[in-house]
Amino acid sequence: MCTGIAIYDTEGITPSEALDIGLSFFEAIGVSVNGGSYYELLDQGDHEGDHDLFEVSSDQLREKVTKGECDAFWIYYSRRGSVPWHTAFSRQTGEYGSFPHLTALCEFPLEEVYLPLTLWLKNLAKRFPRFSYGFLYAADKMTDAFYYAAGNNGVTLFPYENGFAFNKETPGLYEGKGRYSGEMLRMVYPCNLVNSRHLQIEINGVKLKEWITGSHEHGQLTDIGNDLWLWEVEMEHLERINQVCGEAGLLVAWKPPTPKKPLRRLP
Repeated sequence: MCTGIAIYDTEGITPSEALDIGLSFFEAIGVSVNGGSYYELLDQGDHEGDHDLFEVSSDQLREKVTKGECDAFWIYYSRRGSVPWHTAFSRQTGEYGSFPHLTALCEFPLEEVYLPLTLWLKNLAKRFPRFSYGFLYAADKMTDAFYYAAGNNGVTLFPYENGFAFNKETPGLYEGKGRYSGEMLRMVYPCNLVNSRHLQIEINGVKLKEWITGSHEHGQLTDIGNDLWLWEVEMEHLERINQVCGEAGLLVAWKPPTPKKPLRRLP
């Protein structure tokens, strides 16, 4: 099992700040960095916007970021047996076929790193509050965790999730509306980083904030400052909460369950 964090609407976070955020993620889970890579447009590409990843050391990457020579990049810890990495962090922009977001990934089960990563998110909100939405999630493998953050390859975490709905909502290539910034949520996860606009969404006649705080089964809401809250949901209640929120129209990627066809009686 692996753990991922996706953070959206990160246009206001500079490359240097993003690199510091990434390094603090590694520090939070006690892993070192042993490599990096950056995106660059190809002068001799076959099509406009063609790009590639170029491998560098972590020190070389910091130098390029400091000089303003790259803005989208990866840092990672690579080891034998891990595909493609053991731990990784990336800053994506709208320039290389993606959209602005940060992704943090590690080959640890969610329960093993949950406490240090929720603390990391709280500190992140205090230091760099220039984003609107994020969440902490579990995935079976690193490639799934990686693709899920960007909404690529149809990867889903829930059986009641549309794997292609989220990327159509993103800006950039798909020119999406980005309603997850405040009007909706992507899905509901074990830990959700939301803002005041999210908490004003109506669900079954009440504001989401009132709905969450109205029952312990709806999770725990913690004000972490700078117009951001952590909404934490116990795993045993996650499916039911997604169902209620999905049926109420709150979730971008909700997919109503397909009703089972009744068995045909033999004559």
